[in-house]
Amino acid sequence: MSIMSGGPPWEFEWDAGNVRHLAAHRITRSEFEQVMQLDPIIVDFSDETGEQRWYALGATDRLRVLFLVFAYRGERIRPITGWDAGKKLRELYFRNKGE
Repeated sequence: MSIMSGGPPWEFEWDAGNVRHLAAHRITRSEFEQVMQLDPIIVDFSDETGEQRWYALGATDRLRVLFLVFAYRGERIRPITGWDAGKKLRELYFRNKGE
């Protein structure tokens, strides 16, 4: 499933909280946005206090594989948090991208 295709470019909803959550895992705003624009793999979603949270696996152009959590808010993507993917998730990502 492609998040970014099929319509106008997505906007991102940034604030101090989500920037801080990502920075705690050494992920920059530009890395998050880049992964989302490079067609990540949606691996799951859940409903957290009335808001659906999506879980995606993707890579930067430098092949840093990240596990990202985000929500859709209207026409915007709200980053929640993220972290470096572990070995199994990296393998899953590259296996799926190779198909």
